[in-house]
Parts: sequence; structure tokens; C-alpha cells
Amino acid sequence: MSGKEKNYKNMQERLSNIGRPEYEFTSQKVLLFLTGVPLSGKSTIAPLVAASVKSCAIQSMDIFRLMAQELEKTKPEKDRNPFVHYGSCDSYKLVGDGQYTQRGLIDGYMAYSRAVSSLLGLVVPKLEAQGVQDLLFEGVQLAPDIIEPYLKGKDARLIILRTNEPKLLSNRREIFGDNAEMEERYSTERLLVLQDEILKQGKKIPSDKVAVIDNIGEYTETASQVLQFLSKTGLIRQIG
Repeated sequence: MSGKEKNYKNMQERLSNIGRPEYEFTSQKVLLFLTGVPLSGKSTIAPLVAASVKSCAIQSMDIFRLMAQELEKTKPEKDRNPFVHYGSCDSYKLVGDGQYTQRGLIDGYMAYSRAVSSLLGLVVPKLEAQGVQDLLFEGVQLAPDIIEPYLKGKDARLIILRTNEPKLLSNRREIFGDNAEMEERYSTERLLVLQDEILKQGKKIPSDKVAVIDNIGEYTETASQVLQFLSKTGLIRQIG
């Protein structure tokens, strides 16, 4: 077994027995962004990563979506952005004639993501002034094309979760059961189209700023790979 394989195996073993954080950030101004399609496992992986790194806080983009909806209510009706009331897989209804196409799905997803993520431009610059540091943002709205400007600092990273059809089917069944409406909205065909788009955008970002992590097995294994990337790029170190 190579040194790299041993390090990866040890990291997995430590992660599976989380009691207290074993890592710390090497800076106090870290911004992490975790994205992926719905049902890819983001909301499960984010707490595993945060629990392993001292003082790492999580911010779900779902909160930003609610904030965006409330903000739009304050505007004249003709100026409101309707995309904030939809989601990644149904915003295509506001594109063109509202009929589903792969292009419409992607365009709708990006319009929805921009509407929600636009609040990052207001929030991120004020984080340090408010004493909020070392933050992990998690959400489908964090498309690489949108997040790229926030990755220019040396202490920012983007993690893209990539999964496969069996995992998506399993997660959808676990969360929604046999709900026909959710099966249609979150069909694997739509999710994989969006995943391909996210991965394509991710290729434009320097390799030291982004990692594509496969989430097709155990969640602890996936979280270990995230930690390995953060360690390799010098963003975290083992405590002690």
C-alpha cells in the first residue's frame, strides 16, 4: 500500500469515529463552497466535513432562497424576479414557452441559481466585519460559473459532488418514497443533465481551487476525499 493510500485509509478511519475535530484551518478567512445536483448528498456530506474541522460553520443556500423570496416581495410587482419561487429542476417553466427541454432546464437552473446566489455579493464582503470566519456554503445554487469570482482569494475552494443514477434513485426513494410528482421533478434524466452542466463549468476553474468528488458509496468515504483535497491544497492541517 502506497503512502497516499495509507493516508487516505487513515483519514477514513478517523472520520468514521468522529468525536471531536481532528483538523483545523490554516487561515481564518476560509470560504468553502459545496455544490451538486439535488439528491447528490450535499446536506449529508457538509456536516461530516464541518464536524471534522475545528470552527467550521455551515450555511445552507436554502436560507438565501428564503431571503431572496422575502426581498422580492419588497419590490414593485413588475420588477420581481419569479425564479426565486421555483427550483433547480422546474425553473425551465419560466424559460421560453415553458416546455421541458434540456437547454431550457439548464437555462432555468442558471437563472434560478443567479437569483438566489446574488445575495452572496452582499453577505460575503461583510463576513469578516461581523466576525464570521471559516464558512462552508452548501447548495445546488452554487454553480461554478457563479462562484468563480469568490474563488480568487487564496483561501477559497469549490467542491463539486458527482454521483450516479443508482445513488440518485436510492436517495430519491429514501427522501420522497413513491411520490410520483417528486419522481418526475427529480428524474434521473434531469439531474444528470444538470450534473453534466455543473461539471462542464467546473472545468474552467483552476484545479487547485476545485475538486470533483464522487459520492457513490459510503458518505464517510466521500467526506474523507473532501478532507484530503482540503489538506492537499493547504487549507487544513491535522491538530497536534
